[in-house]
Amino acid sequence: MKKCITGLIVLFVFSACGSGSKVTISDSTDKGLPVENSQLIDEDFDPNSLQEPVSAVSPKSKKQIKSHDFDLSSATPNASTNEQTLGYRIQILQTQDAEQARTVQNDAIVELDAEVYSIFDSPYYKVRVGDFAIRADAEELLQKVIRKGYKSAWVVRTKINRTDLDGLLREE
Repeated sequence: MKKCITGLIVLFVFSACGSGSKVTISDSTDKGLPVENSQLIDEDFDPNSLQEPVSAVSPKSKKQIKSHDFDLSSATPNASTNEQTLGYRIQILQTQDAEQARTVQNDAIVELDAEVYSIFDSPYYKVRVGDFAIRADAEELLQKVIRKGYKSAWVVRTKINRTDLDGLLREE
């Protein structure tokens, strides 16, 4: 008897949950009506495919630090043209905290004799140092970086800014 009552209650609940009306979806673009936001979203878009260039430290930041009696003249590139190629950099930090990345970047500008880059690769901020075509050169700076206190630094293969010295020699 108990099973019959339970079965009737379950049957009643399922029949009450069903609806008798038919739902139809119409395409509003055929009728000239405004398109809803859900129809405008392209979920196949991949922002990583844009290949945004990394940003070097702006000269304004260098001037601000230079006003505190630090010499940053060796941190500026000598040649006028740059091209991107595969090479090596030393990564000194990877974090999700933007403020921490800015602080470490500013400290690295002061302490290290190389270009310092801040890269946002979602969801991480990465602080990298140098532009090296040869890994051995990057390893040499890595030892200096570790001695300066960046114990978790390592060499990464990435796109670097290569200075075009051949173009300058041809112009002269």
